[in-house]
Amino acid sequence: MAALKTVDDYIDVKLVHSIHVSERLSFRACRRRWRWVYRDLYYPTTTAKPLEFGIAFHKAMEHWFDPDSWGVDDQSREVETLVVFRRECERQQREFLGHLRRDTGDPNAQLDPEVEEDYAERVELGQAMLRNMFKTSYEIDAEYRPVGVEVPFEVPIKDPDGNDIWCKCIRCWTKWVTWVKPQQEQAERDRADNVPNDFSIKIVDANYGGQHWKMWQGLPVTYGGRIDCLFQDRFGRIWIVDWKTAARLSTGEAGASDDYLWLDDQITSYCWALWLLGIDVAGFIYHQIKKSNPGEPEPLKRVWKGCMYSQNKSNDVDYQTYLTTVQENDPGAYAAGLYDQYLEHLKENSNGLFKRHVIHRNTEELRQAGMNIALEALDMTDPNLRVYPSPGRFGCNYCAFREPCLGTNRGEDVMFTLESLFEKRTRLYYEDAESTTDKPTRG
Repeated sequence: MAALKTVDDYIDVKLVHSIHVSERLSFRACRRRWRWVYRDLYYPTTTAKPLEFGIAFHKAMEHWFDPDSWGVDDQSREVETLVVFRRECERQQREFLGHLRRDTGDPNAQLDPEVEEDYAERVELGQAMLRNMFKTSYEIDAEYRPVGVEVPFEVPIKDPDGNDIWCKCIRCWTKWVTWVKPQQEQAERDRADNVPNDFSIKIVDANYGGQHWKMWQGLPVTYGGRIDCLFQDRFGRIWIVDWKTAARLSTGEAGASDDYLWLDDQITSYCWALWLLGIDVAGFIYHQIKKSNPGEPEPLKRVWKGCMYSQNKSNDVDYQTYLTTVQENDPGAYAAGLYDQYLEHLKENSNGLFKRHVIHRNTEELRQAGMNIALEALDMTDPNLRVYPSPGRFGCNYCAFREPCLGTNRGEDVMFTLESLFEKRTRLYYEDAESTTDKPTRG
């Protein structure tokens, strides 16, 4: 039987109130919506898709950076990675068709032609993105080697005075009672059979708010998540790697309009969590892959500054294809060096199709991140927390809870709306969902 003496013991048996980055973002955005999702467990009903691109792509990246196969047979690893991606796509399609046939009652139902075409295009897009990454991955990965993929973590959150934080919310109580009862029953059977068993926890009153609940200290509040990949550089330093697919690659440069990476909450909090676990984390590497399937560049309608081909940095082109094209079709301009600067840009930016931003984090930044997480955790688990909406032009227009929120503002009973339009769950989405940070956060 499990002995619960330390917070680590609670973590080992998953008896914790775990906070993830998605909940922190939701809490800051709107407390009313946060409560409906993370306390009442109402989730928007979503239509199944024949392809969850982010999940499939993450599966492929997980295989590509698997430490056990890294550097063994790169050519085979390329082929296997493409196979992993396609098999996951096909699995999702079969699952979608299964739901479709059950819902329609037609055992022969097929995808609509437009859906089928979109599915095929996205499968081809994913394979092209992976092939483009393979072209330059060997060169930029020479400085690193993967030491782990899809790495889970769960660490205790302590208040500003260094004390563990405990929660007695109804979800924690339900989790506690569900765990204790079978342990208690097994202990009683063991004692009847004269089998040693020192499990002594008993729940006489299992009502939420009852006498036993009043004496109960609660469950420890922890911070959990899953890291895409861990790299180790040639100096032995550990880096957290997070990969994202995007329609446009960010610059990540300090002072630029997209310099949010320097304030990125998710990855900084992951660095803090590993730091707590005694891992010396140097920072994180933000690996962006452009959603693009580039072909041979098209010539301009008229020559511009002596060149037949565009040098726009937002073009979907890769270095090798562009170089071959201008060498063959515009040799004079190429020989004159008119393409040199643009070719250097493509080469430095991983062919313009994927890019890595290396962001350092020092000890003080990690300490500050931990302090912020603790303050948020104290707010989230406060039984006297004040819950109110945070209306805004953009957030509200795209919020799935718009209707029940308006109803609440009008003083209506919105339970029927919540139970009709939303799925009432017993677990948080990240306790059941595919492990990927590329999947959009709901709510």
